[in-house]
Amino acid sequence: MVHRYRHGTVPVAGASTPDTEQLAATCRSVSAHVDAALSEFDLRRAAAAVWKIVEEANRCIDYTRPWELAKAEQGGDLQAREHIDAALAALVRACRTLADHLQPFIPDATSRVANQCAAVKGILPPANSLFPRISEDPLQEPTPGATQVSGKRMRVSASRRASAAVK
Repeated sequence: MVHRYRHGTVPVAGASTPDTEQLAATCRSVSAHVDAALSEFDLRRAAAAVWKIVEEANRCIDYTRPWELAKAEQGGDLQAREHIDAALAALVRACRTLADHLQPFIPDATSRVANQCAAVKGILPPANSLFPRISEDPLQEPTPGATQVSGKRMRVSASRRASAAVK
């Protein structure tokens, strides 16, 4: 959405909205919940605490409706501009927080999330899929580099094959 509505530039959040403030509060509180769960070696509870960020980010998107704000902004609504900037900034911060807290659980994916949320010269890198797409078509011809996973073909990137070869 940052690429679509702000050409890759993460907006500086001015005033927050109630929806973005709730997301920010969830991000601030997750560390304590994760630390408490991990101190008791409860990985499920720690992962569930981190997942609250995902749930709150989805709720934030549902309530702020950035696509509608973008249309209103194009119509000259300055308040819509402030709201979409607040929402996008909060969502990028949430993704960065997710990358930090999911590191012990899925380190490879979280490094990719962190890289996609790191602005270079003020611009986010192009968005890429975090996980390979699994083909649902059993009749689809195998493609070079495809791997069979429980009856489904999955395209594995060259970098993933190379990193697996190194291990």
